[in-house]
Amino acid sequence: MDVYQVPDLARCRLLEATFREGAQQWFHKLGPGVITSWEQIKTLFLTQFQAAVKYKPPITKLANVKQKEGEILTSYFKRFNAESTLVRGATDETLKILLIDGLRVGTDFWKHLQGNDLVSLADVLAQAESFKVIERNKKNDNTHNSKGRAKRRDRFMSPDYRRSVRSPNKVNVVNTRRECSPQSNYERRVSNYTPLAASIDHIFKVNKDRGIFKKPDRLTSWESRDKKKYCDYHESTGHDTHECRHLKDEIEELIKAGYLGEWIDKVKRRRGNDDKGKDERPVEDVEKMTEVKFQRTGSIRAIFGGHPFVGDSNRVLERNARET
Repeated sequence: MDVYQVPDLARCRLLEATFREGAQQWFHKLGPGVITSWEQIKTLFLTQFQAAVKYKPPITKLANVKQKEGEILTSYFKRFNAESTLVRGATDETLKILLIDGLRVGTDFWKHLQGNDLVSLADVLAQAESFKVIERNKKNDNTHNSKGRAKRRDRFMSPDYRRSVRSPNKVNVVNTRRECSPQSNYERRVSNYTPLAASIDHIFKVNKDRGIFKKPDRLTSWESRDKKKYCDYHESTGHDTHECRHLKDEIEELIKAGYLGEWIDKVKRRRGNDDKGKDERPVEDVEKMTEVKFQRTGSIRAIFGGHPFVGDSNRVLERNARET
C-alpha cells in the first residue's frame, strides 16, 4: 500500500477486511466512530496483540555461543547461524566479530585468522571451507579405523577363534599374525619370472590401452593405507606401480599367453638357460610346454601322506615326532 500510495481511509478498510477470529471480534467491540486515522488503528492493533509478538533477544546473546572442545567447524557454524536468526539488531560486522570470538583458541582455523585481516563475514565463511573439508576427512578416517578395530576385536573374542587357539604357544602367535597381516590374502601365481627389458610400470603404461590387462582385485584398506604411493594398475594408493606384485604376475601370464614378447630380455633369458646345463630342453620347447600348461582350465592337487622312514615301532614313531 505504501508503494501504490493508498489513501489512509482505504488502508483502514482493507486491513479490517483481513481480520479473522480473535482480531475480528476485537475490532467489532471497538464500536462505531472510534477509529479516525490510519495511525490510530495501527496503534490500537499493536497494543492489543503485542503479547503474541515473538520476543527476539538482543545480539549480545550470541556472545554465549562458543565452539566446544572437539567440535568441528561445521557443527559450530550451524549452531551459530541458528542462534543468529533469533536475535535482533544483527549486522554482518557484528556477526563476524562474535563468530571469530566464539572460536576455540588454539585450533587450526583460529591460528589462521590471527594473521589475516578479513573484511567481511563472507570472507570468514569462505576461508573456513578448506578447514571444514580437512576436519571431515579426519573424522571419516577415525570412524573407519574405529570400525576396523572393533571388527578385529570381535573376531578375536569370538568362541570359534578362542577354540582354534588352544594354547599360547609360539606357533599360534605366528598364525595369528599371519591371519591379521594385510598380505595374507595374496597368493603368488608365478614362481619363475621372465627377465624383462623394461620396468613393469613402463610396460603397463605403454600397453594399457590395448585392453589385454585384466582388472585387478580391489585393494584392502590395509594395502591402500599409504597415501603417498599410487599404483596405476590398481588405480589406488598403497604402493607404487613398479612395486605391484599383481602387475608383475599379470605381465608374466600375458607373456606365457603370447603377448608382450617384445619386452622379453632375450640376452638374460638365453644366459639363464645356458647356466642350467646342456641337458636342459631348448627355450622353444620350454615356451611351448609353458604355453600349453597356461591354457589349461584347471589343475589337480594331491596330498601324499606317510613318512619316508619305514616301520611303526615306538622308537621310530618317537624319532619321527621329534623331527616333525
